[in-house]
Amino acid sequence: MNTSCFSQMIEEPAWCLTAIALTILFLTAGFWIGRQKSWLIAIPPLILAATGLIAADCWTFSPRERVRAAIEQCVEAVKTNQKEELLKHLAPELASKMETTVNWAFSLAEFTHAYANDVKLEVNAFTTPPCIKATFFAGAKFQIRSGTALMDRYTCVMSVTFEEFEDGEWLISSFEQRSLSQM
Repeated sequence: MNTSCFSQMIEEPAWCLTAIALTILFLTAGFWIGRQKSWLIAIPPLILAATGLIAADCWTFSPRERVRAAIEQCVEAVKTNQKEELLKHLAPELASKMETTVNWAFSLAEFTHAYANDVKLEVNAFTTPPCIKATFFAGAKFQIRSGTALMDRYTCVMSVTFEEFEDGEWLISSFEQRSLSQM
């Protein structure tokens, strides 16, 4: 994850936009008090800079936004019973370990509802590769394909670690879950 000043401005442009707005107010006050047009010359470039920051913020996705989107896509994959879509969000080494478990779960049950609530993200840019730890409440409602089950839903607290790979994609490298269904 690039932590340069420019990337931080794009990810959180509020401080820069506030500084630009205060500078424009200062220049306008200078024009008003001094009645000199030279104060107004600097305003159009500042307005262009503010417009550029707003546009860059709208058209780029920060790592946090990418991870949130990946979580939403995983939830949608479970909800629609698409195990291939779920597996593509796993890092290669985790996917090879989890493929049997995922195949077993999707063959045993048909998922009718899934959710991830109260997602909290913690960015650690100082690791190599950079990672983001997501903690959230997750749950799924399901129907057993043959036979009966004691319960028809599963809820848990999940801690999922996403790592940035060479292609800029954020994939799940590890996870922990604590079941709430049995409480």
